[in-house]
Parts: sequence; structure tokens; C-alpha cells
Amino acid sequence: MAQILHQVVAGEGMLALWYHYAILFEALFILTTVDAGTRVGRFLIQDPAGMAWAPLGRTDWWLGNVLATGLCVSAWGYFLYQGVVDPLGGINTLWPLFGIAHQMLAAIALSFACVCLVKIKRERYLWIPLLPTVWLIICTMTAGWQKLFHEDVRIGFLSHARLFSDALAAERVLAPARSLADMERVVRYDYVNAGLTVVLMSLVVAMVFFGMRAAIKGWHARSATTMETVRVAI
Repeated sequence: MAQILHQVVAGEGMLALWYHYAILFEALFILTTVDAGTRVGRFLIQDPAGMAWAPLGRTDWWLGNVLATGLCVSAWGYFLYQGVVDPLGGINTLWPLFGIAHQMLAAIALSFACVCLVKIKRERYLWIPLLPTVWLIICTMTAGWQKLFHEDVRIGFLSHARLFSDALAAERVLAPARSLADMERVVRYDYVNAGLTVVLMSLVVAMVFFGMRAAIKGWHARSATTMETVRVAI
């Protein structure tokens, strides 16, 4: 990254500046994103775990926090391991999932904005977040569907898994795999990624459903059902 930026904007001391910029980018973006994602994942694990056993849902219980954090780190750590040992290369299998998840989060955030506008009785501004929300939902669901069921093996997880499964049954090794063990690994990761795609698409559908239900309820309410800030008596 530093070399590329240095070719665009060159000058005395600029290469060192671009190296520093790249280090800050990694520290502030990648590391903080993983940290924040792990914290959110811990909460998502502790919420349902607390329904099974109340102490696990307590965020002030040190042991419960460690267990939930360990599960979350193990989950994303598995994909780091997959990226290292996958014969196709981690970027080829994880990048589509990253794109779907990235747009999914944007769609969920914009859906939340739409619901808030309805609940605070600002419906006249609803079209501003609604238009990109609809577009992102269409893009996310279309991309997810294609990653699942597209017949092109370069796109669809399931078609790619079938290709390697058929070759594995015939004991043929397809590039870039180098052994039958690599072939089995490719098939397994294809099905893992397909399952995660289904989960991500299901989350989008669930958020849209509950968001629409909350928005309809707020639309029929006579007054605002939520406020941007807490009312303060003067």
C-alpha cells in the first residue's frame, strides 16, 4: 500500500509517511473492527445462553464473559484457519461472504433508520433512507441467491461443491487442489460457506419482517412512540 501511494504522491519523506498511514489503517480499522465485532458477538452469545442458565447472561460475571468471548474468537478464528489451509485461498472463499455481510449490515442499519422515522412521526422523510434500504436488500438477497444456486462453478457454492464432489468420487484431483484430502477440504468449506450464506440471508429477512411490523404499528399510532432523546421536564 505504501509503495502504491508513493507512486501517486511522491516526495521527500513521503514513503515513510505512507508506511505510517498503512500501519494506522491496520491498527485503527482492522484490529478495532475485530475487537468491536468480538464484543458484539459475546453479547449475542450471552443473551440466548442466559435464557438457558441465568448466570451466563450476566455481563458482570467474569467466567461467563470469558466463555462467551472464547466461543466468539473460536468462531472467527476458524475462518482464519480456513483461509490458511483452503487450497483455493482464503480470499476466494471468504470475500463473497464479507461482501454479503457488509451490505447486510448496511441494510439492517437503514431499516432501523426507517423504523425510527416512522415511530417519531417523521414519515415525510421516510423516502430518504427507504430508497437505499430497498436497493441494498435487493442486492444482498440477489447476491446471496446467486452464491447459493448459480450454475456457474465460479459463482455458486453448491455447484462448485458438486463439481469437486463428483471429481472426488472418481478419485480425480482438480486444480488447485493437490490431493484427495484437499478435494475434501474444498467441498467441506463450500458447504460451510453456503450454510453461512443462508444464515445471513435469513437475518436480513427477519430484520425486514420485524422492522415492517414495528413500522406499521408506529404508523397507526396517534403520536410518536419513541423519542430521539429522553423528555426532560423544565
